[in-house]
Amino acid sequence: MKRTWKVTSRLLAAGVLAGATALAGPAAAPAPAQAAPAPGAGGTTILDLIPGGTRDRMVAQVPLVDAATGLRAAVERAPSRGYAGIGLVGDHVTLWWKGSLPADVASAVAVARRIAPVEVAKAAYAKTELAAAAARIAPVVDGDARDSAHDVRLRTDGSGIEIAVDDADAALPKLPATGVRTTIVERDRLVPRSREDDSAPWNGGARIWNDSGAGCTVGFGVREVAAGTNHLLSAGHCGSVGSQWSDGQGEPIGVQTHKNTDHDTMLIGTPSAGGWLYVGGSNDEVKARVVGWTEVFPGQILCQSGATSAWEIGVPVCNLEVQFHYDDREDLVEATQLDGDESARSGDSGGPVYAVNANGTVLAAGTTTRSAGPGFGFQDFATARDDFGDIVPVTGTAATCRVSFAVVNSWGTGYEAAVTVYNDGPQVTGWNVGWTFGGSQVVQGHWNGVFQQTGATVTVSNENHNATIASGGSVSFGFTADGAPTNPAPFTLNGATCS
Repeated sequence: MKRTWKVTSRLLAAGVLAGATALAGPAAAPAPAQAAPAPGAGGTTILDLIPGGTRDRMVAQVPLVDAATGLRAAVERAPSRGYAGIGLVGDHVTLWWKGSLPADVASAVAVARRIAPVEVAKAAYAKTELAAAAARIAPVVDGDARDSAHDVRLRTDGSGIEIAVDDADAALPKLPATGVRTTIVERDRLVPRSREDDSAPWNGGARIWNDSGAGCTVGFGVREVAAGTNHLLSAGHCGSVGSQWSDGQGEPIGVQTHKNTDHDTMLIGTPSAGGWLYVGGSNDEVKARVVGWTEVFPGQILCQSGATSAWEIGVPVCNLEVQFHYDDREDLVEATQLDGDESARSGDSGGPVYAVNANGTVLAAGTTTRSAGPGFGFQDFATARDDFGDIVPVTGTAATCRVSFAVVNSWGTGYEAAVTVYNDGPQVTGWNVGWTFGGSQVVQGHWNGVFQQTGATVTVSNENHNATIASGGSVSFGFTADGAPTNPAPFTLNGATCS
């Protein structure tokens, strides 16, 4: 059963910048890590299925995403003030801001610059100004009997508002004056995507059916941090609360327990949720291990592994570049398949959208909602957390923390590294991060943490200003060291091993 509706105008924060060529490009890649084991004939992993250029771009963005995540957290700790947007632009992160940076944001920029290059660019309008102007325009667009326009977008660079239309020559209704620059762009509408044998623990990317005959795809296995209960995350338009869901061969999975219609998200309760994704064809066992989740930024490159796309092309749909963040009741994210290929197919709805790490593991980024040719709409994982409480992906390990380690500079006798610790467990107040170097490396300098080294063992504890890591939050620190730049995994957080 397919749900249909009129696509009303949505307020977006747009990542496409006037005069810009591309929002993402090569950057310094983090040090290589050990390849994660992944089931599949001949040892095939997701790294073998993604075109080399796309894979390299995704891996190069890891430190950029770490830096941008810290900036977003700083922005969200206080009223938005002059904030316009954050995006990945080429080999750096750009923060667009109207006026002078407040002291706390300036401090966050200084920390982020130890992880990746960060540019602070002037914005003509703050996001709050754009949202207020768009809120005046949207009712006029929605009320147009000719339905010539379908989206109202906020530009990430704070330069103004875009109105998306089916035909640039079509007559538009008279728009109210807002004092904000408004431009018209022609773009296809995104349309909903909804419609062969997994087993418990249930994994992402698998085909599922409900008792009404609707078919979709599992996004990710998730668990509630406080209660410890397991669910499958998928698209809300696939079914209704109370629906019974089964796998492709009719084996019962569980009952749908939650739904957010506006955000197109849902949860299916199940005793056993898995921490892997199917990433190959419909009838192979190629999987990737989920190790956490990621915030999503314009310019970021992602993949999706819907069940129908797997059937038709046998590999993930990758090179999906994030373009827009909606800023209305739907809170959707829009991306574009940069090669012009079909971004999703009927039956991919709810399927996993994810970032790929250098070692072949993946990070949950969201779930598929709709598409139109290369256009792609998905709900980001951060919004699903807002919908359903403190949920995190079930991972292939029992770890409740994840560490991103990136070498940001190196020279003949040493290197500089940035470490970002992501907390998928309960809030941590007072932290210690530990690791053991694999060689004779010696820490020489450091920032944003209190360092101690005994032999090859290093312990980093919090400073007064960063003692708390919220559930779903992160903290970053870094160091310089003599010796070869190798990844000193595994890391521990307060004694527990991180992935």
